[in-house]
Amino acid sequence: MQAVFTALLFVFLAFCPAWAGDVLVKSEANVDVTGKDAADARTQAMAKGQVDALIELLAKLTPPGQAQDIVATLDGKKIAALVHGTEVLEEKMSKDRYRAKLSVSFDADEVSALISRFNAGVAREELTITTGSFLIIPTYEDDGGAILWDEKNPWFASWKTIGLEITSGDIIVPYGDSRDASMTDVKSIGSATYNSLAAMLQRYGVSDVVVLQAKFTTTPDSVLTVVRRRLNRTVNEINALTYRADPQETRDALLLRAARDIVYGLQNKKAEELSKVQDVRGGDRSKIMALASITTLGSWTQIRSKLSTLPMIDRLELVALSPQQVDMVIHYRGSAESLADGIAAQKLRLLQNKHYWVISND
Repeated sequence: MQAVFTALLFVFLAFCPAWAGDVLVKSEANVDVTGKDAADARTQAMAKGQVDALIELLAKLTPPGQAQDIVATLDGKKIAALVHGTEVLEEKMSKDRYRAKLSVSFDADEVSALISRFNAGVAREELTITTGSFLIIPTYEDDGGAILWDEKNPWFASWKTIGLEITSGDIIVPYGDSRDASMTDVKSIGSATYNSLAAMLQRYGVSDVVVLQAKFTTTPDSVLTVVRRRLNRTVNEINALTYRADPQETRDALLLRAARDIVYGLQNKKAEELSKVQDVRGGDRSKIMALASITTLGSWTQIRSKLSTLPMIDRLELVALSPQQVDMVIHYRGSAESLADGIAAQKLRLLQNKHYWVISND
């Protein structure tokens, strides 16, 4: 199968000689940097401009949110290796400040390879942790203020108890040590994002973070309110939960009851999502080479967005790009006829050749 696919790719490339060679794509960035002096500010601005321009380019080529994830895997040297040249369109300099509008040219083949490598990694990750373990981050607030990693946090203590009770391995309670404290704190956790918590996800090997901001009040009754926020690569889900103490129920007993209820909800959600994934992944899988004919990167964004909404498409794998076309592999389920009908329904023009399809905006 691999040999056949390679042969098809060779045939496809033979029809498109414009792909070969040193193809460049450009992206612009505005920079405003202050340094020790003008020269230092300019040096920093050029490096920052390369990063910002790459993010801007990737945002046009990849699904929403993926550009930041890709750049997070690169260091300055790897980003610089993608750059073919930088043109200063406008600039202003002062004693220690540099402002400019930059046009950065990137090697299209290298950018294509970068996206393909990242998507291959994501595909492997999704096979193993489509809905995996939940990392619990429990903040607690009462009349004494809000705390997180403090050893006096009773909500954290409750979750440590729950962590010993749960043997399924899908509820992970952090250590709460200095390393955790360096990654997030009680002030920043409320506005934390999936990307900002990436270090914690990596440390504990989980797919999801569940931030549980609990507030306990005693007037007029003992009530625990919990804002539950679940974050993963595609989800930012927020729920508000309220637990009222039963007669004679202590604060700590109420906290444990709430924690067990939340665990039950998370595990049920996980079971539902795994069931849906199995249903979606059912059926025969196929792939087809496709060329997206574009006039601007904006027109590619429109095509990608329309294709991504089709339920039979599992993944769009970028193979190569140029200012006039984006070459990709469409991974899909079901028949080619159903895929073609879906593409047409999105008001995209489709030309079906023997070995590849050509897609463009109407």
